Amino acid sequence: MALQKLAKLAHLIDKEGIYPKEILKQIAQNGDFAALQSRADLYQAIENIAKISKICGTSGFCMWCQFAIIYYLINSDNTELKNELLPKLYSGQILGGTALSNPMKAFAGIEKNHLKATKVEGGYIINGNLPWVSNISEDSVFGAIALDDDNTPVMGVIRVGDNARLKSSIKYSALEGSATKSVVIKNYFLSNNDILSQNIYEYLVRITPGFILLQTGIAAGIIKASLEEINKSNASHADINSYLNFDFKSLQNEYISLLNLVQNLAKNIDNINPLDILEARLLGSNLTQKTTSAAVLFSGARGYLESSKVARLQKEGNFVLIVTPSIKHLLKEISEVKAGRGCIKSWKSKQAI
Repeated sequence: MALQKLAKLAHLIDKEGIYPKEILKQIAQNGDFAALQSRADLYQAIENIAKISKICGTSGFCMWCQFAIIYYLINSDNTELKNELLPKLYSGQILGGTALSNPMKAFAGIEKNHLKATKVEGGYIINGNLPWVSNISEDSVFGAIALDDDNTPVMGVIRVGDNARLKSSIKYSALEGSATKSVVIKNYFLSNNDILSQNIYEYLVRITPGFILLQTGIAAGIIKASLEEINKSNASHADINSYLNFDFKSLQNEYISLLNLVQNLAKNIDNINPLDILEARLLGSNLTQKTTSAAVLFSGARGYLESSKVARLQKEGNFVLIVTPSIKHLLKEISEVKAGRGCIKSWKSKQAI
């Protein structure tokens, strides 16, 4: 029922920026989020994201946000925080976000970290502004990273409220229905009870590969939908389509190869090479770009109509290319890793100190 509602609403989610909050809650009640109980369940979560992204990329992105905060918690050593929040996130009672776009870019040297943490009794006082946090409303939580006075990362769960206020000033060309807000954090008390890990560098090494790999679910769903549109066009225009530089069978084989690669990486997430994760995520972006562009060409003028699904798929696909880590971020980090550096190697060296 939730998927049928989503299919009918997808066009309005894209055009009018409707946030599909109630549908996401129904998806939660169907058990989709509860599929991620441990690290071993990573591929099932990716499949669930793909299933929704195939219908609506915005909703698939929101699912990834929810799975991201769930993933932070299942990897946390804070048992009380897990026991409090995981049931609410699984059931959809709370919808949450990730807020790691800025710190991940900061770790890569692309921009500065926007949040500052000052140690006080029982926790930290957090100040700063986050320009992009998605899938959040007034009753949400999200994971965030601030730097303390020694520039050591502090990662915890922020609860939206008076000291973490939402601002709805962002307008997008797509993904407008993702409930993406800027967040003003002023004198927010982050209790030690809401800290996700006391061993921050070990924790970052643990969560980052899965955090990135989960995004391939968004790509997989959009690629699958694009392939269906290409196949639909071929049913009536195979002759003229044969002159295009894209071939349905070849694209489909690339898609199957991507799924097999992602599944293998997810199964081996505890013993993974960071370069493999980065290259798989880049492969997902590149194939998304290729198949959404192909879908537009195969559809021709029909794909340029205001109500066109392929036009929406291309916009959603473009988001896969720029969401953190974007293609240029991935290429930078791949270059760093090949040069013997990279974020995870840096974290491991600091973890050993």
